[in-house]
Amino acid sequence: MHSDGYIYIKDRSHPFSDKQGYVLEHRIVMEKHIGRYLSKNEIIHHMNEVKNDNRIENLRIMTLSEHTILHNKS
Repeated sequence: MHSDGYIYIKDRSHPFSDKQGYVLEHRIVMEKHIGRYLSKNEIIHHMNEVKNDNRIENLRIMTLSEHTILHNKS
């Protein structure tokens, strides 16, 4: 687990891995569920807002704008 609260998985072969070869686990979970890689503008939202709860039933695909609107509601 990273200091930001998210879980990262080392996978240098993933097309969106970072420079060290890590990918966010919640993205991998969703990609396996839908059978494709997520696009760069697809965000995975944790429904219960627990960053390390990567159960598929807790994850939802959103666009960046949808996610921004959701988190800016008062």
